[in-house]
Amino acid sequence: MVGPGTGLAPFRSFLWQRSIGNAAGKTWLFFGHQHQATDFFYRDELEGFLSSGALSRLSTAWSRDGARKVYVQDRLREAGAEVWAWLKEGAHFYVCGDAKRMARDVEAALVEIATDHARIGEAAARNYVAELKGCGRYQADVY
Repeated sequence: MVGPGTGLAPFRSFLWQRSIGNAAGKTWLFFGHQHQATDFFYRDELEGFLSSGALSRLSTAWSRDGARKVYVQDRLREAGAEVWAWLKEGAHFYVCGDAKRMARDVEAALVEIATDHARIGEAAARNYVAELKGCGRYQADVY
């Protein structure tokens, strides 16, 4: 799940449902915003989901806290080998938030991950992402 900023909203509901229903399977949330100190929305709740197992992993990105801007797509690339392994195991990929830049950049990062870790060309990687979309394993709710 990739939900920076207010894109976190649908994933909170998803995690609450998993928590209440004791759902099986792994979950990974990539969340980011400008400043960790002021923009880590629902931090306690997300840490609770980690503790309970409703959320398996949480990767955060804070674009204005360091000398260089770090975005969720950067965190995806950094974890590329593991993201690729999850996808090969059948993981679904959800992205919610900004349509103008973030969603496009996240999709580009996913194409790079497929290119690098499947050792395929860019066109084949784009086709792979298109296949994920076609079979419902890649969902985007962007605005």
